[in-house]
Amino acid sequence: MWERASSEFRRTLRFVVVTWVLARIVSRCAEVFCPPGCVAALRPAIPEMINPGMVTPIKVTKSMAASSRSRREAGSSGHPAQGAQRAMPAGPLLEVSVGNDHSCALKTGGNLVCFGSNKNGQCDVPADLAPLLAVSAGGGHTCGIKKDGHLVCFGLNNYGQCNVPVDLGPVLEVAAGHDHTCAVRAEGHLVCFGNTGSGQCDVPADFGPVLAISAGLSHTCVVGVSFQLVCFGHQFGRKASCPRHVPADLGPVLAVSTGATHTCAVGRDARLVCFGCWNDSPTACDVPANLGPVLSVAVGEDYTCAVRSDAQLVCFGSNPLGASDAPADLGPVSAVYAGVFYTCAVRKDGQLVCFGDNSAGQCNVPTIW
Repeated sequence: MWERASSEFRRTLRFVVVTWVLARIVSRCAEVFCPPGCVAALRPAIPEMINPGMVTPIKVTKSMAASSRSRREAGSSGHPAQGAQRAMPAGPLLEVSVGNDHSCALKTGGNLVCFGSNKNGQCDVPADLAPLLAVSAGGGHTCGIKKDGHLVCFGLNNYGQCNVPVDLGPVLEVAAGHDHTCAVRAEGHLVCFGNTGSGQCDVPADFGPVLAISAGLSHTCVVGVSFQLVCFGHQFGRKASCPRHVPADLGPVLAVSTGATHTCAVGRDARLVCFGCWNDSPTACDVPANLGPVLSVAVGEDYTCAVRSDAQLVCFGSNPLGASDAPADLGPVSAVYAGVFYTCAVRKDGQLVCFGDNSAGQCNVPTIW
């Protein structure tokens, strides 16, 4: 029995090592010479996570539009309602994204449904928008990628975060922040627009093609084809720029999720590293020693949630309005998404479950879509 297990382990280890080496070679070649269109072909070929014996993509929340903590201190209309756990049949889901206080879910057919706060029209999905390929929910706006690759944004536009550049062209990915939007063009280069008061739209000129992106309150983090993590803009409430807060020994990064106060990155061994937490809420960066490899990660305000390799949800940090109180019967999950003070998870059976702050109905998953 032990000999058989040892043999299987050696085969698995060889597979992991060979896969990683090949991915590194491909990414290095792409970094040196990457003609138009190569990134679109490269992105699905590079493993975003290596699990024992298989290559599985890591799922991260693309938009992490965490609001300022003054909202929590002052309250939203007093004390926001703490929503009871909601678990309703949602059907097959292609993607989920959560913002400040609205949630969006994209079904496999390309139809988009948004629910929660609609103060700025962020849930008014245009009738002619479908079918969509991707969605990202921001602070008060929503962006989607149409079937032809073109980007459409709607909702709050006070900083021009919905003013898609006319020459943007088809995009591969989008991340909506609090009041800015970033998109990866077909050739892999990043374009950001909207509020740039903190430098969150000042894309480094020499960065090159992008593999992963996450937009926060006032900063943006991206992963390049050589798996390096670069953040620009300001951590909320800090005068120092983001790059100074990226650990020097972080190493290759496969995925990133960022919010208002901290950022979490997944390394090549699928281990989680978090940094940039406030002094009064450092536990959001205290990754449990026994967490192990993760399948999905999402950063909220002062808390972090991750899906372990055994599909169990683990949240750590503070527990604003019950955002870390996963239902006891949640069971195995495939992905997790964090808003400001609420969390949504997709169960293995396809149900979308949201819990925490429900003051705007952002946890009221529609029963029929």
